[in-house]
Amino acid sequence: MGTRATRRVGALALLGIALALVSAGAQQAMAQNYPSRQIRLIVPFAAGGPADLLGRVLADEMSKDLGQQVFVDNRPGANTIIGAEIVAKADPDGYTLLMAIDGTLVMNPFLYSKLSYDPFKDFAPISLIARVPSVIEASLNMPANTLRELIDQAKSKPGDLLIGYSTPTSQVSIELLSKMAGIKFTLVPYRGGTTLVTALLGGEIPLGHESLNVSLPFARAGKLKIIALTGNDRSPIAPEIPTVAETLPGFDLGIWQSIVAPAKTPPAIVDRLHHEIVAVLNREAMRNTLITAGLEPATSKSPQDLADFIRAQAEIRSKVIEAIGLKLD
Repeated sequence: MGTRATRRVGALALLGIALALVSAGAQQAMAQNYPSRQIRLIVPFAAGGPADLLGRVLADEMSKDLGQQVFVDNRPGANTIIGAEIVAKADPDGYTLLMAIDGTLVMNPFLYSKLSYDPFKDFAPISLIARVPSVIEASLNMPANTLRELIDQAKSKPGDLLIGYSTPTSQVSIELLSKMAGIKFTLVPYRGGTTLVTALLGGEIPLGHESLNVSLPFARAGKLKIIALTGNDRSPIAPEIPTVAETLPGFDLGIWQSIVAPAKTPPAIVDRLHHEIVAVLNREAMRNTLITAGLEPATSKSPQDLADFIRAQAEIRSKVIEAIGLKLD
């Protein structure tokens, strides 16, 4: 009986190896023929904004290189959850991709008690594609011109300073700034960045947290002032603007965009897409187009590099969200 059992185990092991080889061979063949038809890029935002522009120029360039159309499918709503859910449930064949922002992958899991997708299990990371610098900005009536001056002013009147925001990422960023600086703001929500900047220009509110691409034209026109960037490094779009981290070392809560595929997409296809995306974003014309639109081109060294980045960002943001008790459901 022992010999029969041993033979049976050996036969099953051989069968498993054979099936694995067949599967690997099938995946390799799929990758070699990829892409053989058009690719859908889900952009979880409405047409017309910076995210849509990023998706479209990337899709256009990839279409030329891949020899198949990459088309943008706008699926806005529910803080990017609608678009993410579509891709999480799509076939893992490389023909449905998601342009995922930081909120999609490293904030929604902690902002919602029940989420229709698992960002750590349902997606195969491919590459970063851009960073979207955000800023702490102020009306011209604000005495503070630097972050240190703003912190000192806030400490002298805890909770008196109003600061507007229009996204959950901005809210979390403000809370992290408050925590690290030992200050307190009164947060005021606005429906969209344009509405927030209009409130600043009209003197309705003294401070705001908004994307650089929305705020910079007004700052350069002398209509408002930018105190600091919320990313870790100065932006090539406006290198004269200091970062929060220059005053509060370790602060980094910038917005970023990435491309992911459904989980279990063959690694060879993921690697092919990573290579194509990096090649596109390294082109000078592409970089100039994005920088002009207020977006910083950014890529990952490898799909695993993006996976590691996502995990690290999730750890940072989960702690802040938990500390402030923020929930969106």
